[in-house]
Amino acid sequence: MPSHPRDPVLELQVFGVPSAVLQGAEVRLPLQRAVALLAYLALNPQPVPRGHLATLLWPDADERQGRTRLRRLIYKIEEAVGAKLLCADGDYLTLAQAVEVDALRFTRFAREAVAAKGLEGDALLQARQWVAHARRPLLQGVAFGSGPFDDWLAAISIELGRLLGRLLEAVVDALSARGELAQALEFAEALVALDVYREPSYVLLMQLHARHGHAAGVEEAYMRCADMLRAEFGIRPGPKMESAYQQLTEGLRHLASSRLQRPAVRFAQSGTGFVAYTVLGEGPQTLVISPGFVCQIEIALERPQFSAFVEALVGRFQVILFDRGGVGLSERLGATSTPSAMADDIAAILDHAGVAKAWLFGSSEGGLGATRLAIDQPQRVHGLCLFGSLARGSAAPDYPWALPAASYDVWLQRLIAQWGGPVGIETFAPSEKDNLAFRAWWSRIVRHAASPGALQTILAGLRDTDMRADLHRISIPTLVMHRRGDKAVRFAAGEHLARSIPGAVWRSLEGEDHFWWCGDTGSVIREILAFTAPTRP
Repeated sequence: MPSHPRDPVLELQVFGVPSAVLQGAEVRLPLQRAVALLAYLALNPQPVPRGHLATLLWPDADERQGRTRLRRLIYKIEEAVGAKLLCADGDYLTLAQAVEVDALRFTRFAREAVAAKGLEGDALLQARQWVAHARRPLLQGVAFGSGPFDDWLAAISIELGRLLGRLLEAVVDALSARGELAQALEFAEALVALDVYREPSYVLLMQLHARHGHAAGVEEAYMRCADMLRAEFGIRPGPKMESAYQQLTEGLRHLASSRLQRPAVRFAQSGTGFVAYTVLGEGPQTLVISPGFVCQIEIALERPQFSAFVEALVGRFQVILFDRGGVGLSERLGATSTPSAMADDIAAILDHAGVAKAWLFGSSEGGLGATRLAIDQPQRVHGLCLFGSLARGSAAPDYPWALPAASYDVWLQRLIAQWGGPVGIETFAPSEKDNLAFRAWWSRIVRHAASPGALQTILAGLRDTDMRADLHRISIPTLVMHRRGDKAVRFAAGEHLARSIPGAVWRSLEGEDHFWWCGDTGSVIREILAFTAPTRP
């Protein structure tokens, strides 16, 4: 905690579990009422009548008993401390000036900080320290059956909480001005936690998410506020909250559409229906990103991590994103889930876009479809970049790097049971599992990507896939990347894939995320750009 220029006789901490320190050594105060008395006098600077204190601490005792107990308590406190802590003025008591209380120091600092034009340097550092300290409950664990004292404690906690809220707003403003948006978001969440029904706190949180480009974060903050107000009061957010939400979401839609200058979604006729795709950038070569089992290209591009990954590639390529048949914006009816079906989707897109030959980036089971096209129509593929992919969907006696079919089905049923929420984040993107904005965005894309029935079809198709017998037929340049801690597809499955493809370049990467656009994306981008460089041998 920030130090005070004067060395007090006794330092009393009332935030969190109370404690008292005298000349660097902790003093064990007798009884909870001792702490309560010192705290009450410290936070009430005017002299307090003895009768009021006796009633506060022993509400069930008569006045004579209460005063007697008060005298004994004062004696025990000063005996334990070895110093005179209370001053008497007739029938009134005050706390000696030699006692320093953390709540009073916090009050002085917070008022000065809030009155200042902005927090910088040491002031900002101290403000962050005080926020951490003052977020703890006042006099935690102190309770001795006194209604009047409990009422006072609740009232003073509210008062200090309001001051803490104003200090938090100042910290958030300072961090936001410095461009430290991630830390500003943490303090904004602390502000919301102070009063979960206060709409201005949610507005501030939405504004920070908007500065990050987090459309899902804005939506999650708004929905959290709306849910709280509806559950507790049966009302909707007020006009200011509604207006801020509408303006921020509209601004993010405009930003997202202009950032990559993406055209309207196009539709190519595949064997089982129309396939939705979009073309981003105007690079001299084409790169098709073959998705995993969940995708919805419009919502995917709202995620800054996703769009940033694509932006890093559009200088080299025109990048084609698509929703495989049965998923997202593509045809749902009659869709099948096999590597051949996805290969047909990619070929149909290349035909429709007028692209004779392209590089393919395939992730997870999307790598199976890209690999199938490379095997069956190598004249259409410059090369393969595979990430977190595999050759077989379930285990076999000679393929132990996947779940057995029975275990796979159990996992699939659990996934279906949780469909519509932030399902599977702990497996697919463990680095984001506690990110509320990410969870809200993932829940949204899950709902728009596929129904539970479509999910059943897609992942049952993966379970039954085995491409090992055809891997030796791959005759084009192939890069295989896999993260060591991948929790969805085992690292050994990636090693097997690289061993089985003639001449494949193998790159082991650090990290746990299965999603290529989470975690250390820089290494993935660098490997792709290096492998696809025109000067590559």
